[in-house]
Amino acid sequence: MKKVCFFDLPFVRQDCNAPPEHNYRRIIAGDKVFYTFTSQFSDDAVLKKLKEGDRVCIGARPLAGGSYWLHWLVSPECGSLEPEMKSSGNLRGLRNLVIALVLMIFSVITFFQPLNNTFIGVLMIFVFTGGIWMLAVAVQGLMVANSRAMNHLLKGLAQVKAGNTAVCRQAEYLLTDASAGVKHKRRCPADDRFNELDSVQPEDYRYAEQLTLTGVQGKIANLGSVRGFTGSGKSRRDYIDYHFLCRGLPFVLRSYYNSLTEDMNPLFFRQHPLFIADNDPVALTVNQQKGTITGMYNERDHSAYLKPEGMVVSSRQLKMIYKVFAGTFLLMVLIVLSFSINDLMSISGTPDKWDWLHAAKLQGGIMLMFIMIFSGIMLITEVIALLTRKYSAASARFVFTRQMLVQARQRNGKDPFVQEVN
Repeated sequence: MKKVCFFDLPFVRQDCNAPPEHNYRRIIAGDKVFYTFTSQFSDDAVLKKLKEGDRVCIGARPLAGGSYWLHWLVSPECGSLEPEMKSSGNLRGLRNLVIALVLMIFSVITFFQPLNNTFIGVLMIFVFTGGIWMLAVAVQGLMVANSRAMNHLLKGLAQVKAGNTAVCRQAEYLLTDASAGVKHKRRCPADDRFNELDSVQPEDYRYAEQLTLTGVQGKIANLGSVRGFTGSGKSRRDYIDYHFLCRGLPFVLRSYYNSLTEDMNPLFFRQHPLFIADNDPVALTVNQQKGTITGMYNERDHSAYLKPEGMVVSSRQLKMIYKVFAGTFLLMVLIVLSFSINDLMSISGTPDKWDWLHAAKLQGGIMLMFIMIFSGIMLITEVIALLTRKYSAASARFVFTRQMLVQARQRNGKDPFVQEVN
């Protein structure tokens, strides 16, 4: 179930992310906090005209932690901020989908032909990879163009531009199969409940003297960011380093991101990316041994960020690891299935019963081997995570920092959601 929200609020302020990441904005209107990318709009000139106290109508989706992702904004005094929809039309998406499927089928057929040409084989691998990428782009475009949430947001935008702001009197709509106009009360997601990996355990107090945590409170100054990467090839990891001063002390907070999914449509966001603005009042939790930030609470937008260190793994990260394993397993199964189909097609004449039984036996054996391998990897991962949780001071530091961030949010009437920074 998805929700869309409409608001009629007084504009308070807007902030840019750390330069040069100016595309990412935070807008505060009334008592609500919105995040957005200016690149998703056809014209963002209205943002330069807004002044404190201006009335704004906003269409948004709720994110984890009580904030919202802004999809459009209309100001009677300054104009409208409308989404750019040209790249997500059905015709464009269907065209890209057909091209992607043609490229993938052509590359697979050509790869299995007995050409004895290494160059063509390598070229077909690149063509197949390009086809997968185009397929992902096409599927995303079609999902956005046919999303009930996006269509509901666009209908709300049309009504507000026509002068009918009644839609903003009911802030939240729950889009279900039965209806699209039911008021819904927000509840804390089940993922935010504490568990044995994220809550303080009695054994954590053994490391009280080794935590070396200290707090630094103040306003952010001299803010800047630098993009870079570590490693190369498959081990490459892209990151943004946010460097700033707080109470005159220099700090750096590194946030890793996936360059392949950086252009994902915000309609699929479940939480906002890390946001830091100049002059934001923050409360930092710092590891004195290394001088690194383990937690940050932004008192302006009430966002709480937790930075895991070392081999510490939270439950949320374990869930992500399991999803990656499942996706890898399905990909390997599809690859083996394609080889089996190729073997059957290469048989002269029609495959008989024994050919099908041999293919099924081979496929089943390989799938069983994959299941055993991935199950073993997941078991080792689980054991390492639990041992680290029980015998590591870094793990105790992680959970104590999380508890402090949760308490900071709850003191301000927020739910216990804490956003982890990769």
